[in-house]
Amino acid sequence: MVSQRKTRTGARAALWVAILAATIYSAFPFYWLFISSITDPSQLFGGALVPSDYTLDNYAELFAQTAVLTWMRNSVVVAVVVTVATVVVAVMGAYSLAFFGTRLGQAAGQLILFTYMFPGVVIVVPAYRILSQLGLVDSIVGIVLVELVLTVPFCVWMLRSFFKEIPKELFEAGRMDGASHLRVLWSIMVPVARPGIIAIAVFAFIFSWNEYLFPLVLVNSEDGKTLPIGVAGFMGNLTVQWGPLLASGVVTVLPVLVLFVFLQRYLVQGLMAGAVKG
Repeated sequence: MVSQRKTRTGARAALWVAILAATIYSAFPFYWLFISSITDPSQLFGGALVPSDYTLDNYAELFAQTAVLTWMRNSVVVAVVVTVATVVVAVMGAYSLAFFGTRLGQAAGQLILFTYMFPGVVIVVPAYRILSQLGLVDSIVGIVLVELVLTVPFCVWMLRSFFKEIPKELFEAGRMDGASHLRVLWSIMVPVARPGIIAIAVFAFIFSWNEYLFPLVLVNSEDGKTLPIGVAGFMGNLTVQWGPLLASGVVTVLPVLVLFVFLQRYLVQGLMAGAVKG
């Protein structure tokens, strides 16, 4: 018994050490980014983990001499619109796939998953040509439409797993009471599937907030840039503006980090359900 307790204690201690090491390993880049953003430029490459001199000049330069507020506004608009549109379409699509088990519905579900298997770079040229003909290049609307192509299929498939876990008796009871499909969806299915809906909303927001490729291809003007494109502009061929680059990195990461901290359990639950179910 004593040896078994010692073995369990040792295993538990080793587990906690491994968790602590993994946490430090994962959090260190964020620590370095934040500390470097408030470090005096003369000490930036000194190698000290805790510099002696700190300054907010990098943030002052970022907000006073660049269009970072415009980039942030564009990113917020894109992320919010993509998130709302993705949630609405995914909820209705997942509801249809989960509770209307026709062959056409099953084929549609497989097709949705199939479309998500292709990397986003595959549709860059077709998307640019289509949006160019529609006059939507260098516009927020164009960016939103392209990003919806990438977020909607995955979110529909993931949310479908949540709806399939809901007992069909709830669906049938609502229909027998005379409720319309929209009423059943809004009053019964949405509250039960709330963790999954929050999960796809977080996914859509993070994806659209961090998306770099399509805004880079579609946006030409300074006023149309999103935050990732603006941040990348601080790295030139010959020089790097380290101060604004580090400060803008913190500004870019902070909203996503805060969102993930508060809603991480829903995101993990949604990703696990989408991976295990199918």
